[in-house]
Order: sequence, then C-alpha cells, then structure tokens
Amino acid sequence: MTRLTSLTPWLAALAVAFCVQLPAQAHERFTVNIPGVSDDRLFTAAAASDAEGCGGHNVSPALSWNAGPAGTLSYAIVMHDPDGQKGQGVDHWLHYGIKASTHQIAEGAGTKPTLDGVGGLNSKGTKAYVGPCPPVGDSAHHYIIQLYALDLAPDALPAGLTRTQLLEKIKGHVLKNSSVVRRYHR
Repeated sequence: MTRLTSLTPWLAALAVAFCVQLPAQAHERFTVNIPGVSDDRLFTAAAASDAEGCGGHNVSPALSWNAGPAGTLSYAIVMHDPDGQKGQGVDHWLHYGIKASTHQIAEGAGTKPTLDGVGGLNSKGTKAYVGPCPPVGDSAHHYIIQLYALDLAPDALPAGLTRTQLLEKIKGHVLKNSSVVRRYHR
C-alpha cells in the first residue's frame, strides 16, 4: 500500500502531461487537400494543359490546408509529375512566398499574376501553373502536389527558382509538409 501511495503523485503528473500534450500534438497535424476530392483521383479535363491535343483548360486545382505549425512564416507549393519525360519528371507548378495567413487557393488561381507569393519556373520555363499532358496511351501519370510550411519570410526567396533550386534553398527551413496525389491520362 505504501508503494501505491508513493506512485500516486507520479501517476497524476503523468496523466496531466498526457492531457497537456494531446492538444498540442493534434494541432501539429498539417494537411493539404483539394476540396471535394479524395486523394489519388483523376484530375478533371479542365485541369489538363490547354496546349493543342491535351484536352484541357489549364485550370489549377483549388487547394486548402490547415495552419502550419508554430513558427510558420510562409508556404511553398510544388506540383511534380515523376512519371513525365519517361521517368525524368516534369514540374508543373512552383509557387512560394505565400503568406502564413493564407490557407486556401481558389481553382484557377495558379495562372493568375494576383496569386499571393511568387512563381518558380516550371519545366516549360514559365512562372505559372501548367496542366498535365501525358503522352496518349501512357498509363495514368501521378501528380504530387506538395505544400511546405516554412520558417522563411514571404520575401526571402527570389522569383523564378526551379524545383531543384527551391528545394535546396528551403533545406533546413521546412517545419512540416503535406501532399496530395492526383492522376491524369489521355
């Protein structure tokens, strides 16, 4: 009995610690999604490239996310097709310097100069969203949309970085990241 009573304050302290940590851990969950669509679904034709034969209208997907962890000063978005160029990959969208107060991007905003932040260079050499256009007959390509919560100020990075350059510059500054996958084929 003496042993149990000596453990009671310790068990109470442990219980309080768990209660205090649970809400903090729940807050640390960071997720990005395309509203109304579950992960690994096909892009609509509207999201595909508007280049001849691609069948789309170059409409970037809407994105939403919950607040990043404490210390988040900005966000960065990267949309990459690892299946493109016969496995060499294609970068469709890079946008960074997005203010920490932003938690959603409207459908189609990736092609507008009014989008918060600055554009990086996609594989076509432009600073805007370029929709999918895999070769006819290929199996569905995967489009990984990653959102990074960064401890960098929105104006810390110059416009026009490639994906490789962006990933190098944010190394050591990523607080959390989340991704969603879409597919597309013709």
